[in-house]
Amino acid sequence: MITNSNAFFILKQQIQSAIDFSVLCCHAVPALNAYIKAVEKGGAPKLPDADHFKGDPNFEQLRGYIPEYRRNLGKLMFINSFSYFEAYFKSLISEVLKFHGGQEAFVERARERQHQHLVFAEDQKTKNAANKLREHAKPSHSLKYVKYTNEIEHTDFRFPSELFAAFGIMELGNSYSDLKASQIPHVAQYCFGVELTAADITSFSSYRDLRNNVVHGKTLTVEFNEANAANKFLRALALKIDKHVVRHFLVIEI
Repeated sequence: MITNSNAFFILKQQIQSAIDFSVLCCHAVPALNAYIKAVEKGGAPKLPDADHFKGDPNFEQLRGYIPEYRRNLGKLMFINSFSYFEAYFKSLISEVLKFHGGQEAFVERARERQHQHLVFAEDQKTKNAANKLREHAKPSHSLKYVKYTNEIEHTDFRFPSELFAAFGIMELGNSYSDLKASQIPHVAQYCFGVELTAADITSFSSYRDLRNNVVHGKTLTVEFNEANAANKFLRALALKIDKHVVRHFLVIEI
């Protein structure tokens, strides 16, 4: 049984890699600071040679980097986390389409089912019940509408809201590669039916705005604790979406 998408597995690896790098930096910078002091006091002959950077180290320059390293590290961690989440969501859509044989095959299957349901709607008993619902709604007829809806809703008859599946699959497949971050909650809710809370949407929008401010140079640093909180939120949101999509959309359909 599938428990998580491949897209989520990759996301977990990427997030863990970013966390591991952050842990390394949080150990390395204090160690560097202590090593500089040891060299200056004669307790060590020199700093170990840096990887990828040649020449003698400039202690004053290195000291200048240290006070802001947490915020700069926070910025990098935050940008990575948000980018990984965006890539995850697009990969998830691609995975769903591929699971069902690709966009064209999935659309064709939806159209075949649509046709079957339309044919069933011509069954005389079904047609008689549906005909009672083919009128402009009148509040005084509400009990009648409930009665005839109950007669056909658990059959192969499909109501108008259910007959748009083929179009939805086609449009999703055509547009997901250009999906903007601002559209992710909308697609999660209205395409996949994920129940997002107002807090989910507000938090995501706030982090999206922060991401935009960072990449456009309006925000130069991000507090490490804030980046860590964003990372936890985006991972939890991805898990929420993933569990729902795996349960309802990664199901073999013949």
